[in-house]
Amino acid sequence: MDVLHIIGYHKRPPQLVAEENGFFAREGLEIRFDEATYAPEHNRGMAEGRWDFTLSSADTMIARNTTDGTDYVLFMQAEEGLTATLVGRPGVNSLEQLRGQLLAGDPGDSNLDLVRMKILRMHGIRESDYKIDIIGSSPKRLEAFLAGRVAAAMLTPPSTEKALAAGGVLLARAADYVPGWPLTCGWTRRAWLEGHREIIIRFIGAWAAATDWMMEERNRDAAVRLTMEKEHMDRERAEETCARVVAKARINPSAIRSVMELRIDMGVMKANAGAAEKFYDASCWCAATGLAAPEPAGTAKIL
Repeated sequence: MDVLHIIGYHKRPPQLVAEENGFFAREGLEIRFDEATYAPEHNRGMAEGRWDFTLSSADTMIARNTTDGTDYVLFMQAEEGLTATLVGRPGVNSLEQLRGQLLAGDPGDSNLDLVRMKILRMHGIRESDYKIDIIGSSPKRLEAFLAGRVAAAMLTPPSTEKALAAGGVLLARAADYVPGWPLTCGWTRRAWLEGHREIIIRFIGAWAAATDWMMEERNRDAAVRLTMEKEHMDRERAEETCARVVAKARINPSAIRSVMELRIDMGVMKANAGAAEKFYDASCWCAATGLAAPEPAGTAKIL
């Protein structure tokens, strides 16, 4: 049995299904999973090789590639779409009221921080108009929100619901600004991938088998109930989570390019970043699924 040490912010439905139904075991794999809570620590650990790979955002990978110079590569895409929201504390009833306020953030140049930047800029509010406290993942940002330390925070379920139940105000939905976001992807150091291609092919094979299983009509309710049980979700949230699963973990180059374009538009990446293809390697995915590589998306465009 080969052991894989991986990290992510949550266990995603296909991972739960693959564990429950023995798909990883069938591929001779034992998965040891660590839950990330603080993006800078996750990023440092990945660069140091503390984990074999991560299941997290393509945007984080692109940010660390282009900002830190770490050579990461994406090899599969697990989820697409965002349910994140920008929530203001009680009394903050509009985006305009965030001027001069302290907002919760993590890590500052990628993911929900970048989405927050886009939301506020589209309403004429620049980064110089407010302050950011780098706090951590959504549960950590919720703690700061509930304690009254920040005026607003980008949150994901169930933190969103908890903030709203405490009198928070829904200011914006991320999906209205960044549709089709490549939320969870498998990515790692390119050198590690090159030395472990066979084991990654087996991992993708098990994951793809799990997506096949959970997308069969007869298994859909079981997948939702498993997600509810293992991740302590209510049915509505579990159904939303399962709906974001990408069939066979297929890579979407256009989604990767859209992340690049957002980063360029927000001024955190150079305009000559090149093609989306520099950030992913579909060969392991093709070997695992027997399918042709996705159509290239090409060079990012300046929005």
